[in-house]
Amino acid sequence: MRILHTGDIHLDSPFAGLDISCAQKRRRELRETFSRMMRYAREERVDMVLIAGDLFDGAFVTRETVILLLREFASLECPVIIAPGNHDPYEKGGIWEKTVFPKNVHIFKENTLTKIDFDDLGCTVYGYGFTDTYENECPVKGTVEDNGRINILVAHGDVMSPISSYAPLPVSVLKAFGADYVALGHIHNTDAANEALEGIGAYCGCPEGRDFGETGEKGALEVHIDDETVTVTFVPFAKRAYITHSVSIDGAESLLTVKTAVDNAVRALSDGKENLVRLILRGSVSPSLNLNVEALSEDKRGLFHLEIEDATSPTWNGDSLKNDPGIRGELYRTLLPKLESEHEEERKTASDALRYALAALAGEDILEI
Repeated sequence: MRILHTGDIHLDSPFAGLDISCAQKRRRELRETFSRMMRYAREERVDMVLIAGDLFDGAFVTRETVILLLREFASLECPVIIAPGNHDPYEKGGIWEKTVFPKNVHIFKENTLTKIDFDDLGCTVYGYGFTDTYENECPVKGTVEDNGRINILVAHGDVMSPISSYAPLPVSVLKAFGADYVALGHIHNTDAANEALEGIGAYCGCPEGRDFGETGEKGALEVHIDDETVTVTFVPFAKRAYITHSVSIDGAESLLTVKTAVDNAVRALSDGKENLVRLILRGSVSPSLNLNVEALSEDKRGLFHLEIEDATSPTWNGDSLKNDPGIRGELYRTLLPKLESEHEEERKTASDALRYALAALAGEDILEI
């Protein structure tokens, strides 16, 4: 069997961290990525598509999205099995109940484990669906009924926390269940969770990142089941990637130096995808260097989205300021306990306050770059 395992697609996500026009474009691109996955399933003639929850981001689903789903699902010759997740639970009067899906689409409607037999494939798919935002109990119990068939478990849940409110799935329970492959959704950054599964299955992750908590290459999984061998291959599908990158501007005294460092970082991160990039400026810099990161990031430099964070700290001439009899010295001496605080946030606030105050005393505009 060849299976396309996806989930956590979150169609109609708001992309709230972007401006309105970029958010609208990303929603369209997310639909395009879904279509790209379904086209892959058609062209590669997979035997089954598994969607492990959170196909939708919430209860509100646009008409455009529904039309897209119906068209794409109907174009497939293979079955599509969906296990609703915590973002799109199977609720009375909800999207799952009021939409007439093509006959090849099978949706788990209960929060208890049930199964669907596909005799032409010699396969049984077990699963459950969220029926509310929270599922506090593990829905997986017992073992597969027939070891002579290919047995698959598709589920939305959490293998990392035994007290999770999102269907806790202890790995020991999943192992005891005895499925040939456990197709999971819910955890978007999958490395630690997939390592915990010890080869009995995998989280597919999300096909598109939606914020800077979901960085790196995204896609879906193609699963080959041959006799007793299961091979899982990552297939990239994302239109763009979210990337977080630190840029050292240690010792910088001029804005030209900073701009050059930003330009070089963007150039190194560009891969033709017009990605979404967050640059974090780090290092000790001259206290006279006034960084306006919003202005610095106005030029996207060919990226889809660029934001810059200032995590620098000023290099103070402490002895000079401490012995200054004027207001500059008084400011420094007043703020010194906070400048030496063990708490990074407090040190950062005090450094900014001193930097802005010294700039103001010097007659400089702290908003200029």
